[in-house]
Amino acid sequence: MSDELSADPRGAFPRLWAKHDPSIRAYVRASLPDPHDLAEVMQNVSVIAWKKFSDLEDAETGFGPWASVIARYEILKFRRTKARDRLVLDEDVAEKLLDEPSDSFSMRSEWLLYLSTCLKKLKKDHQSLLRQAYASDIPIKKLAEQRNKKPNAVYQTLSRLRSALADCIEKEMSMKGAQ
Repeated sequence: MSDELSADPRGAFPRLWAKHDPSIRAYVRASLPDPHDLAEVMQNVSVIAWKKFSDLEDAETGFGPWASVIARYEILKFRRTKARDRLVLDEDVAEKLLDEPSDSFSMRSEWLLYLSTCLKKLKKDHQSLLRQAYASDIPIKKLAEQRNKKPNAVYQTLSRLRSALADCIEKEMSMKGAQ
């Protein structure tokens, strides 16, 4: 156990949570695209992780995968409570989607790093558009009005930006693989 963890095991939690939050959030978002559902599940995951943190044996290397397992169960629990909604996936289908090897956590973290790198390469206006479209509750129609654009034009721009980001991420990953 590291000196920081042995001196104050709970003191390491905020640092580890901040480090792994983007990957855990991406994992939850893949199953629960609604921002309110995402926020609710992430809140539950953080509370459970905090309460059970002292049970984790190797926090430095095991925190991300361990918190992802907590997220998985919280997603399933959330889906069970929402099961009466018509547009919720069957629990068996949701479980299959959530079953992923533990090494995919590090792959997801790596992918998020590449995404961050690629986002920084975009023009500030495009970065802002992506942030407003995906990290806020602003409907595209309202976003289009704010930018004096038609909703279709905003959707097309977002589509082109997603393609550009996907290409950039693929290029970054292949460059890393060549090294």
